[in-house]
Amino acid sequence: MERVHFNEEDDKKIKKYMKKLKNFPIATFELVKKWVTELIQDKFVNVCHDSFNDGEKSYIDEWVEKYKIRNPSAEKISWSELIPDMKKKFGKLRSENKLKNYWHYQRRQKERNTSQGGPSGINHNLSNNDQGSSEIKKDPRMEISYLTNC
Repeated sequence: MERVHFNEEDDKKIKKYMKKLKNFPIATFELVKKWVTELIQDKFVNVCHDSFNDGEKSYIDEWVEKYKIRNPSAEKISWSELIPDMKKKFGKLRSENKLKNYWHYQRRQKERNTSQGGPSGINHNLSNNDQGSSEIKKDPRMEISYLTNC
């Protein structure tokens, strides 16, 4: 557990509560109540719910790749490390879920595109026809007859 360090303002409050209440647990309870309120506000009230812009998306992608290089044995990505970086760089507090959802969604999209030969089942390998012009060939797995087994 992380050790809490009090700032000067908190020290004054502790002394005030101790003098007023003559009870350390009650004095610390008052401070904890204040901190919990701030945490709840940061977590639920001050969180930006807007969609990510292109700069944020690129930053997330790059950050995760660097994280994986720094932590090759990590089974999970530590999204809580990215949150303050995003806040500092873009001035928006983002939730851990929003970051995870974006990352996993775009990763699944890339996997689908790779396994199907590109978006919408289109094979993006260009080939020349008889006249020498390029054409995009459709993936036969995406034909209606194939999909409906007719």
